Amino acid sequence: MKRIKIKPPYIALTQQRLCCVPCAIQWILLRRGLKLVEQETIGRELDLIVRPKYKHLFISKVKAIKRKTKKFCYGTHDTDGSKMNKFFRKHKIPLKTKKIFYSEIKNIKYAAKIIADNLKKGNDVMFITYMSVIDSKKKFGHALLVNDIVLNKKPKVVVGDPDFFEKKFWQADLGKIIRGMSEKFDTEERGIFVFTKRKI
Repeated sequence: MKRIKIKPPYIALTQQRLCCVPCAIQWILLRRGLKLVEQETIGRELDLIVRPKYKHLFISKVKAIKRKTKKFCYGTHDTDGSKMNKFFRKHKIPLKTKKIFYSEIKNIKYAAKIIADNLKKGNDVMFITYMSVIDSKKKFGHALLVNDIVLNKKPKVVVGDPDFFEKKFWQADLGKIIRGMSEKFDTEERGIFVFTKRKI
């Protein structure tokens, strides 16, 4: 059994409503000693959409739309990382991201290697997965950061979780998390985002 951790470690933060991705980005900025940007600012630039009943919880103006179909998702909308990269460039943040789609992940061993190799390099790894694979009551997509990975026959990950109802760090089976990236849950194909340095 081999454990690989992100260094330096994360400092946990808690998300605003439907802002798991903006909050996860804040975790990354804080860990790297980069300037923090408000979750609402990040969310706005990632096309954040909230339920009308949560609109009053935000200081700035956000999109508030009533759900029209089962396929409609609240939260941020950045299917390939292009909006995140645009955000980094706009704010002169020396980071870039690349998404590895679920359909590109050959198997769990392949996913574990991607994660381990990036953690060794000090790169941040973020999962976007459908949470019902962990808890059947949770019918939504969510962002999690990989704090460390345990490499064995069935790899485990300790994830950092910005959710206000959850422990900030908890362990999960990597296979379950990868399975939750499939589009079969709500037609959206999720995946793994890797964050690396870029020159500015």
